Amino acid sequence: MMKKMILPLLSLWAAGIPAFAQAAPIERIYVSTDRDIYVAGDLVWCSLFCLTENGRISPFSAVAYLELISDDGTAAEAKTGLLEGRGAGAFRIPASTPTGTYRLVAYTAQNTNEDNAPWLPGSRLLTVFNTTSTVRVKGGADILDAEAYEALERPENAVCGDLQLSLPARLKRGASTFLTLRNNGAAADFSLSVFHEDGLVPAAQENTLATFLEALPGSAVPAVRTTRLPEYDGEIITATLRGDFEPGDGDPSVATLSCAGSPSNLYIGRTVSDQVRFFTTNIYGDREIVCEVSRLDLKDGYIDFESPFIHPAAGTLPKLRLSPALQGDLEARKAALYAEKALRLDTLASFLRHREDLLLESSAFVRYHLDDYNRFPTTREVLTEIIPALRFKKDHGKWILQMVVQDASDNRRFRVDNILVMMDGVVLTDLQPLIDFDAMLLEDIDLYPQAVTCGMIVFNGVVNFITKKNYVTALPFPSNVRVTDFKGVSWPVAYTGEAPRGEGSDLRQVLYWHPAVKLEGGTEQRISLHLPGYLGRFRIVAEGLAADGTPLRAETTFEVE
Repeated sequence: MMKKMILPLLSLWAAGIPAFAQAAPIERIYVSTDRDIYVAGDLVWCSLFCLTENGRISPFSAVAYLELISDDGTAAEAKTGLLEGRGAGAFRIPASTPTGTYRLVAYTAQNTNEDNAPWLPGSRLLTVFNTTSTVRVKGGADILDAEAYEALERPENAVCGDLQLSLPARLKRGASTFLTLRNNGAAADFSLSVFHEDGLVPAAQENTLATFLEALPGSAVPAVRTTRLPEYDGEIITATLRGDFEPGDGDPSVATLSCAGSPSNLYIGRTVSDQVRFFTTNIYGDREIVCEVSRLDLKDGYIDFESPFIHPAAGTLPKLRLSPALQGDLEARKAALYAEKALRLDTLASFLRHREDLLLESSAFVRYHLDDYNRFPTTREVLTEIIPALRFKKDHGKWILQMVVQDASDNRRFRVDNILVMMDGVVLTDLQPLIDFDAMLLEDIDLYPQAVTCGMIVFNGVVNFITKKNYVTALPFPSNVRVTDFKGVSWPVAYTGEAPRGEGSDLRQVLYWHPAVKLEGGTEQRISLHLPGYLGRFRIVAEGLAADGTPLRAETTFEVE
């Protein structure tokens, strides 16, 4: 029944795509990170500045793609949401990553259509040490003796703009203090990092915000080589049907994509030939997604999701300097990485504003928490005894769900079908698994007794059956459904570094990270810092843009005694 409704609408929905692609803007991305040196297994915190060709914040693309690359290829991939030209996220360097110098690049779907590697002027060089392996990137290291290494000078970055950082130069370990930010110029938007600076010497950065701004194309029109669609609302997920599947008769057929645990992440797609495409508003986090394709009726057919990453060449990278002098600092970094789990750093991060899918978030609903009622063993009994507004009914041999709704004047009640039925946020078009499900494992039933629009499809109501432990992906789905792991967009977070308990175990290398601090001109802000349980030198770096488009960079250091 849902297929009959969707099919004629999908053709209309797709008709405007070519014109949509032709209006795409020119964009460039600059990448800022919490530091320049990492060990394999570390978390990399990122801040992105997506600008137009004239240096203004770009409001267009909704997602950026990051790759950590060397001559050996891509070591790590991540997706970052963009909101009003700014992005924030994090990714973990795989523990197997060889020692060497890497380039971190960021690009949008629109960038991938251009020649001449438009992501290079905003890229960043990162140094990675693997403390458990001797493997290195190809031709990527020079060996220095301890004396020669200790004589190396740490690269200095030019300070610019009217941002000032101030705090005491010497502080006691385990204590708390305040960092004062003072903006004497135009309103500022910048990343802020406070991190331990040991004896490891990073590669000198090739790019700064100032050189990035100088490299913007301006009125020059870049050469275009492909026609990948711009992603104005979120990632466009494309998949190919492979193996055995119904070839179809040339008309588009139905596909749905939904995510376990998130009822708002529902997308209606279409298949043309062997291609499926879903226009999302960004799926956040690593998820299990459930994809149902009406033509995938044979068990040997499968869905191959295309990677959005392009795996670009790294370009010329400086060699990493290695020396026996590094042993002590690398051992300390290794210990800090092992202590990270005990400190539960993920609980110290706070979520920032991000692009949301409001399919159900803005809709009123009624929640039935089943532990508040007498429990019943079957879903049919639960609806009969607890939620009489819902009932199962067989239609041409298949179960459907009907819902009691009221008219606009609330005077007349009547039953309707065409209900969107979900379990743990996953679409169920075949309700037999729900009929057979052990109702003792249900926790809540959320009822949305009003029309809800998904894309160009209107449902008369929505019901989401929520299980106690996200059991939905264990259901016996029909043969045209596939469940797969999906790497979504990184959650935008700020790590404010609240003091973990136990001074001796507090080996944090990053004390504070915020990807998007905003400070009006002529104002100041105080930020609380919690110092770690070890001695050392720490550096504070702020990097960003003023409202007038000029670059900002401020740095200072302090000692923990």
